Amino acid sequence: MKSESVRQLSMRIGMSALAVALFAGTPASAQQIAHTQFFPILARTAGVGGTQWVSDLTIHNMVDADVEVGMQFLPADTANVFDPSFPNRFTLAARETVAFDDVLNTRFGYETDITGALVVTVDNQLLPGAGNPAGSEIIATSRTYNTGDPAGTFGQTVPATGTVINASPTKSIVTGAVNSTRFRSNLGAMNMTFIDSLRIKYRVLDESGNVLASGTKTLEPASVSQWSFQRLGVPKQDGPLTVEVWMHPDDVLPDPCSINFPTMFIAYVSKVDGNPDGTGDAEFIYAAPNDPYDCQ
Repeated sequence: MKSESVRQLSMRIGMSALAVALFAGTPASAQQIAHTQFFPILARTAGVGGTQWVSDLTIHNMVDADVEVGMQFLPADTANVFDPSFPNRFTLAARETVAFDDVLNTRFGYETDITGALVVTVDNQLLPGAGNPAGSEIIATSRTYNTGDPAGTFGQTVPATGTVINASPTKSIVTGAVNSTRFRSNLGAMNMTFIDSLRIKYRVLDESGNVLASGTKTLEPASVSQWSFQRLGVPKQDGPLTVEVWMHPDDVLPDPCSINFPTMFIAYVSKVDGNPDGTGDAEFIYAAPNDPYDCQ
């Protein structure tokens, strides 16, 4: 019982540090410099129309000293338990850049049928015993792409998340989705709460603002889920679509900045050429919150 209490305390301290590291109001851009990077979706799985999706990861050490890097993968549709020890570690030399092709296989050993989120950090608060220099930072980017076309690979850059986190009762909105005879889209959402499940509500609007589909989804702790527009009940049609996502009112906290583990989420759309026929080329778009989470 005592060892379990120590473990729970260690996990809570680690999660508190992770919350501070990830949710400090960093800019939402294609690449960002920070001590902790979070990627909501990586893949090693088959898709629609014979597509085969894999993800690469590239990390650059921003400082003139060796740093120990920790990584933690959080499988999709799973009630994940955060491991504060970050057991998957490696050393990055001063100003070194490393690229992990097919990272879910080469670093985590997954063979197939796996998707999920990834945390990468050089923060000493998250890496017990690392001893990284003060101010250590990295820059990182990921690419998820289809290898199933003999003509070459087609894919999308998935940038680290920043100010796209939503802890408010207001909506996160993404436009430019398509669900036509040529293009298909997927809605994804990540529960950033790390402790409890979270309910989100969504609706999909056509170009005239008419509601094509709506509903409620439950997200497991520290987990990402993704649904095709077909599964959401969106009919095929020409024209751009807009998606609105917001927390279930019963799950919203009145003052998320007053606690260590507020309820919060991020959402995105992945648009793919092929419904089912096409190149498999994809585009990743974060949903923009009306009121981004920022406690600074």
